[in-house]
Amino acid sequence: MTTTNGHIMTEQTLNELPMIETVEQLAQETSKLGQEQKQLSPKKTTKPKSPKVKPNAITYVDVVLDAGSHSNKSMIDGFENAFSSVFKEIKGDLPSGMAGCFSYKGKNYIVGELADGFPGNLVYAYQDNKIKCLDIWLIGALTSDCDFLDTLMADKKSKNKYKNMPIRLSVNLKLLSLSSSKKGDISKILSNLKSFTYRGKEFELVINNLDDEFIYSEGYGAAMAAIKSLPDGTREFYVLDLGGGTTTATHYRNGRELPKAVNRFIATGGGMQIVAQQIYKAVSKTDMGGQELRLSGIFAALKACQRKEDGYFTPYCLGRKNIDISEEIPEGLQTWVDDNPTIKKVLTETRERLSSGFPVFATGGGFSCTIIADWITNYLTEDIPIANFQVLENSATINVSGMKLLND
Repeated sequence: MTTTNGHIMTEQTLNELPMIETVEQLAQETSKLGQEQKQLSPKKTTKPKSPKVKPNAITYVDVVLDAGSHSNKSMIDGFENAFSSVFKEIKGDLPSGMAGCFSYKGKNYIVGELADGFPGNLVYAYQDNKIKCLDIWLIGALTSDCDFLDTLMADKKSKNKYKNMPIRLSVNLKLLSLSSSKKGDISKILSNLKSFTYRGKEFELVINNLDDEFIYSEGYGAAMAAIKSLPDGTREFYVLDLGGGTTTATHYRNGRELPKAVNRFIATGGGMQIVAQQIYKAVSKTDMGGQELRLSGIFAALKACQRKEDGYFTPYCLGRKNIDISEEIPEGLQTWVDDNPTIKKVLTETRERLSSGFPVFATGGGFSCTIIADWITNYLTEDIPIANFQVLENSATINVSGMKLLND
């Protein structure tokens, strides 16, 4: 046993200590000691790299929306569609496999006629909700299209291969039937539209042309179609639009390629909603056999109206039989004019333009009804020897479909 600096060391311990006699031995022993310490030190763990999240590719889409008071008409990448201008916020789950159903900002919505079959309060566009609820109408147009969103979800073009990521839409939007003086309000509403959910899939959306001119005058698509029928050398013409909520006569001047609106006369609250109400009152004077008269039935009858050799057949469904309400329609139309000074002013302005030789083209859902189109035509052209008045083909949808001509 040996005592060194107060520490007791046994002979066995001294024998275990290596004898270092040279510098080379010292280097070798130092290297061994370093390796032993490395082996004893805990190994550093490498943190696994998280997979890089990639968004889906952007899908660019052209949307034309005619946000009317009675009907919303749209064209998505050239495909036309329409739904009634009503919606409802519903509680609980959305019905599956139905058009116009979506979730937006934590709430569930149904647009169009389907909404009437669910509990809750219907919101109508004509009740000052055309602009206020424009985001709902736009999403409604996208989700009411037969298969646009469904095709994207099916990933047929491999743009949306990342199934857990939202589908991204960049929309080039053209709006009709809305006041350009409200562009600031419209842009604010649309810029806040960021995303919605359809059939359980999230869609991110950005409207890419809000800084451009994206609001077109009432009936601009019809004006684009009308210039194809203008006589040679004629640059000025009028478009008379009988829509759901208004009747508008717009003065256009044709340029090198495109028309421009220069003036207009508007009868607010003078559209087909009021026409149908006046016809409803006229029909209600007849014996209905105790059956309740419905305004929706009046609209259905006007849509089904047909011209006959001796007049018209306008079938109103009354229980298990149809009654012809054609005789009551002229009375309702005359009351529509007589009781509304703004309607009379618009129609008088139109008559004056016809008398002066200007071409007038008629459009809007009202002119798609044969008996209404004929009655207004006679009212406007009576006692005018040569009246250049023409009801455009497909008048109910030409305001939207005519916008295709912008790209020609």
